[in-house]
Order: sequence, then structure tokens, then C-alpha cells
Amino acid sequence: MDDIVLFPGCMISYRLPFIEVSVKKALEHFEINYWENEKFSCCPEPNGIKNTDSVLYSITASRNLALAETQEKDILTPCNGCFETLKGIRSELRVDSHFREKMNNHLSEINLKVEGDSDVFHLVEFFHQLGSDTIKEKIKYPLTSLKVAVHYGCHFLRPSNKIQMDDPMEPHIFDKLIEDLGAKSVDYIHKMDCCGGSLERAGNSDAGLEMIHSKLESIKEVGADAIVVGCPQCFMQFDHLQRELKRLDYEFDIPVFYYSELLCIALGIDIRDIIKKYHRTPVEKIFAKIDSIHEKNKEIKKYFDVEFLKECYSCGACNSDCPVAKYMPQTFNPQEIVKKILNGRLEQVLTDSSIWLCLDCYVCYELCPMRVGLVEIFTTLRNLAQNKGNSTDGFSQEIEAFKKMGTVAMFSKSARKRVGLKSKKPELEDLKILINKLEKKVREPY
Repeated sequence: MDDIVLFPGCMISYRLPFIEVSVKKALEHFEINYWENEKFSCCPEPNGIKNTDSVLYSITASRNLALAETQEKDILTPCNGCFETLKGIRSELRVDSHFREKMNNHLSEINLKVEGDSDVFHLVEFFHQLGSDTIKEKIKYPLTSLKVAVHYGCHFLRPSNKIQMDDPMEPHIFDKLIEDLGAKSVDYIHKMDCCGGSLERAGNSDAGLEMIHSKLESIKEVGADAIVVGCPQCFMQFDHLQRELKRLDYEFDIPVFYYSELLCIALGIDIRDIIKKYHRTPVEKIFAKIDSIHEKNKEIKKYFDVEFLKECYSCGACNSDCPVAKYMPQTFNPQEIVKKILNGRLEQVLTDSSIWLCLDCYVCYELCPMRVGLVEIFTTLRNLAQNKGNSTDGFSQEIEAFKKMGTVAMFSKSARKRVGLKSKKPELEDLKILINKLEKKVREPY
């Protein structure tokens, strides 16, 4: 899909050009060649224009598609409205020869012809098709533990007979893209409700404000750190109307991002200043959280293979076969411990006594598809915990005894004599010297 022509749409181009900046930066980061066409007009907008002059709507969309065909390129758009219009008209052109003939009769007046050959991709769809592995390879600042509320928007998915991309009522691809960045996509009650963007033009701005208020309430209830959208109209509803709601004493302050902005942040592209400048809902707290996440991720990477931990968590094959987890499922859950590490909660894990319940039995190793298992992970965790003074009484007493004597069990001459064995103590002075020297150094687990 390298042969694409970018169709930002008039809403992004003229009202939200900072979104266009993020789109272009993201495409360039993946070395995706894109073209532009200065003759593109409004798509046109599918709610207002289509419902006031459907003929003009179809002709204008056909003209834009014809322009892409002259370049022999598919269209990539970051706007839900543009996507529905161009994808929908392209679908009609391909299946309805009478409609195509009518459009071409009009277009002949300006020396254009359309066949519906150029496909149309939404930016979210485009990156979904680019693939998780390709995206993950480029991530510099994974958004681990960030809770993101995804808003799909109506025109991204419907009408499904023309869009034919994802389930129109229970979609998943946008959520998957967010989780590819390391974040958690959270469900909320009004997730699939419309943002109410066109109600102001319909003469009922209060209803639009009420709709976005309901969505924000349900997003707040699940503790989302941010909202992500793939539509400029939806962006304005969430970002701009939070200020209106604040005047009515409804304070949310939930940062709103267009997908390519969040992608750029995870890729390490310098885009923060332009976001801070042009977003109306403050974003500073989310950047502070992302910086904190990055520091925690650096700490985790010092001790663990993060990619393995991700695979381990998603697999969980050994969780139900762990002997301790079988008998103490409420107390010991290895998969949940791995999840906490991935979510940047390493300090919390190190103070949790349950990490000492691993028996080092290696059942997990034998069941692990990658032949790694969790024993080494728990060894590292317990070494880190011990260095911080977090252990159980039993293990603390054992290590102290070993440091003093060089053995775990107390030497007993009488027990050995009773069975006819020599009663001489082992010579361990050299080991004790090594232990004393190690005690004087600041150590990390191997």
C-alpha cells in the first residue's frame, strides 16, 4: 500500500492541521511514500451535503476518486467522514453501472472519468493492515499501563455493506492498535454511541453536548487516562466541548488524542509541543504519566526481557498447571504477577510475599512453548526483593544462617556419630571470606 495519495479532508486541513502534521510524521517514520493532490476538494461531508443535495454529493466524491485514478493511486484518509463518503461512492461505482454512467456524464464536462479503481483506506485501517509486528518494532516509548478509551465513531464502520472492514457494532481493530502501543484499551458503557457531532448544525447543540457528556461520564467511570479518536469531528466534540462542560461545572480534563498523535508519542517522534499548543483540553498530565511509564519501563528492562514477558502473559499455558496456583488460586497467580510487571508495578510486586511461593519445580519450564518458563523470572524478583529487605521470615533466616555458617542446616556431631559417620565440620573459611566481600558490594541479581 505504498502507492497512496493522502486525502486529509477539509476539516483536518483547515481547522485541525496539527493532526495532518502527526499523520505525515507517522507515515514518514515508517518510510511510507505518500502523494498529495492539490485539486482534492471536500469529500464532501456525508451528513450535511448528502442530505441537502445528494446529486452534488455523489458528483463531488466521484470527482475526488477520479483525481486519485489519474495518479493511479489508492486513497488514504484520516477522516471518518471522508472515509465513508469516498468508500461508499467507490462501492456504488463498482457495482452499479448505471450510477457510474451518470457520474461520468457529469465528469465529462471537466474531462474526468471514474471507474472506482482506486481503493480507499482509513488511517486506522491502514496501520492495522501494516501489522502489529511492524509497529511494535518501531516503538521507542511503550505506553505500558496507560488506560485508553477508544472512540470509533459512526462513519468509520458503517454502513457495513459498503465499508466491509470490521464488525459495525463490536469492532476490535482500533483497540488492537492501541494495545500494540503497549497501552490498555478499556471498555466503557457508551463506547459505540455517536459523539453527536452534527447536532449543532441540526440546530440542537444542547443535545450534542448531552451526548458527549454521557460518553465522558462513562469514560471517567472506568478510570481512562486518555481518549483516542480517528475522526476530526469526534476530536472536536471530545476536546473542545470539555471546556463547555467545565463552564457548567462538569470537570473531566481527560486528554484527547488523534490516533496518529498517540502513535507518534510511542514512536518517540518529537510532537509534544504542537499538541500542547493546539489541544484545548490540557495534556500535560498525560505526558507526565508517559514519562513516568518510560522510566519504569527502563527499570524493568534492566532485569527482564519485556518481549518475553508479553508473550508469557498472553500465553498463560502454565498458569493452571502450576502446583501452587492449583491449591492457592486466590493467593498465587503467576500470570497476574507478570501482568503487574508489564504494567510498571514492579515495586508493588517486590513487596508482595506471594512471589516467594514459587517452588522452583520447573513445571512451567516443561510446559512453556519457548522452553523458558517462569522460574528465572521469580528468581530475579526474589533477588530484587531480598536486596530491598523484602522477604519472608523463613527465607530471611535461611540466608542469614548460610552467610554465617556456609550451610543451611546446622551441623550436628551427635547426629552423625549415631549413624557411624565422621563428625568433622566442613572447611568453609574461604567461602565465608567470599561472602563477606560480597556483602560489602552493592549487588544486583545475575
